[in-house]
Amino acid sequence: MTGKKRIFLGLLSVLIILLTAGVLFLLYIVKSKSSVMYNLLMNSLILLFSIVAIFLIFGIIGFIYLVYSKSNNRTLNKILLTLIDVSYPVLQILGGILGIEKDKIQQSFTNINNFLVNSRHEKYMPEDLLILTPHCIQFNECKFKVTNDIDNCRRCGRCQVSDLIKLKEKYGVKVAIATGGTLARKAVKDIKPKAIIAIACERDLTSGILDVKKIPVYGIINMRPNGPCFNTKVNIDEVEKAIINFTNGG
Repeated sequence: MTGKKRIFLGLLSVLIILLTAGVLFLLYIVKSKSSVMYNLLMNSLILLFSIVAIFLIFGIIGFIYLVYSKSNNRTLNKILLTLIDVSYPVLQILGGILGIEKDKIQQSFTNINNFLVNSRHEKYMPEDLLILTPHCIQFNECKFKVTNDIDNCRRCGRCQVSDLIKLKEKYGVKVAIATGGTLARKAVKDIKPKAIIAIACERDLTSGILDVKKIPVYGIINMRPNGPCFNTKVNIDEVEKAIINFTNGG
């Protein structure tokens, strides 16, 4: 289990400890108060906290089971994907309180999401795959804009758009370049892929994975040698590996 996964699972564990402490504190309050309505409210909170804590505990156990057993349990997989989606906003707040950088939490979230997507072992046709990337991967001084049509690229080699086109031609996948979240969602709606390989920064990638509920999204964090949103790069080998995993069923 990689260090990036441990950050998210560690925050889940801290949340379980806090919920357990909350249950014990509420039980102490119930014992010291005699009001029926007050105790009813406290007991309801105790039940809620207990259910959430038990769900999180089983979630961690289930994730560890998938990691070490390498089994293909679709029901467990869907439950765990729902768990990380629902718990992410709370864990981001908790991580901020504990002084953990947002980027590290987002990287951990993406890492766990990718593991769960791969562990489905579902096979897709190349034409059902969409590589979705932000426009900042294109050389900023290029006059041939590729946001509407990637084939406008002249393949000069000054950016990696030409590399994505090569993958498109080699495997028969679809590629879309978007200038923002709205156009990215429109591309998904228009193309209707069955699986997505998304390239973006940590924040946009996490947001995109959370937005797309019914389609498996494999996230690849881009490289930003010139700063955010400017002449960014991506590990093309990782993109190709993701294509192969999707088309081979994991």
